[in-house]
Amino acid sequence: MYLTGLIQRDRLFDLAMRWLEDDCRPGDGRFVTEVFIFEKLVSTPTGRQFLQDINRAIRPGAITSRRITVKDGLRHAILSASNPSGERASDLFAQYEALPEEYYPGTPADFILSFGAGGELLGMVRFKRIRRIAEKASRRIADQLAGTIRSVAKSLKGPRDGGARQEGCDGLVPPEISAELVDLAEREVGRRFHEHRQAFEPRRLRVDDLVGFKFVGSEEELARVEKAIGDHPRVRGVEREVHRGKYNDVNLLVDLELPPAGEVINGMRGWDWSEAAARGLDAATLRRDFPGYVEGGARTFRAEVILTTFDELVESEFGNAIHEQRILEQRRSAPYAGRLAQNASFIVEYLLMLAISPTVEVERIPAKLWGRYLPDVFSQAVWKLFGVEQSSALFDAILLDPEGALSARE
Repeated sequence: MYLTGLIQRDRLFDLAMRWLEDDCRPGDGRFVTEVFIFEKLVSTPTGRQFLQDINRAIRPGAITSRRITVKDGLRHAILSASNPSGERASDLFAQYEALPEEYYPGTPADFILSFGAGGELLGMVRFKRIRRIAEKASRRIADQLAGTIRSVAKSLKGPRDGGARQEGCDGLVPPEISAELVDLAEREVGRRFHEHRQAFEPRRLRVDDLVGFKFVGSEEELARVEKAIGDHPRVRGVEREVHRGKYNDVNLLVDLELPPAGEVINGMRGWDWSEAAARGLDAATLRRDFPGYVEGGARTFRAEVILTTFDELVESEFGNAIHEQRILEQRRSAPYAGRLAQNASFIVEYLLMLAISPTVEVERIPAKLWGRYLPDVFSQAVWKLFGVEQSSALFDAILLDPEGALSARE
């Protein structure tokens, strides 16, 4: 879980690796909670300024912004935007208006949209939600586990009868390796983590799109946008990739330099830290810890930048490349979904849910990478972070004596 959009990415990576080894220490919960309170405060001013600078460099006139927290808001903004569009876009708009229920309504989101003076949609900045971070990080870990388990299974001696696969292991190993060897390989890899003999490289677990920008315009405007990005004084590096297929765009990975630490800290002098009380930390603690957090972090953060035409944006939100649909396809196409992948996914999700829950510290991690669990264990542990016990006295009474429990309730 190497989240390059964070300034404390190295420390968080080390913590996550310890948790995969069942090494939970006092202070872990406080740190991870502060990560997801502090980081947005650190990066948002620089990100917002970057978005405004690029737009103003190529588009004269007033620029306004609007924040949305549900994906429906983006689709409505696209519908009402004044950008010129083709016949395909008109057809897709009509399909959406006829049956909006097919477009994943109610999907949570965190966007800041930018509009030109004439009502045209110029672009946006998007912050990836915690649940999506956990999912993407877990997929990276599963990919690494798949390679390790495959290698170990090939090296083990034992029956090679092409027996039935374990659930979640289809496609993981060649057909000549039996289910028994897959099980032995999973046990061996789990043992390596237990004994601190297995490690991942940060670069193999990179998640680069924690913060994402999108600029919308004509091909000529987008060429000017790309040049403006390369010339921006806070840009310290750019990696470029062109996507062609159901959805076409130019994808850039951009390293943005933060202002000096003192400037970032001073910018939060009047911040109302009490807004974060729901996460279990008081305002005095956050106010005290913020300066050291900023001073001890990296001076850059990475963001994904997408350059797209309006018609391609429409395709990605209404056509055959709908973002939510691509997420579902990614979930179905995971190369390895065996027990180690499931356990790793839960550990990462539990860690990140701890960050946004009212619980600050936990004494133990409720699952070990090498263990065997039913999904019920995972859900109960996450609910408990939010103070919710899934089995209550009333429910127990209903199970044991339904009529008596209901009459007592009345």
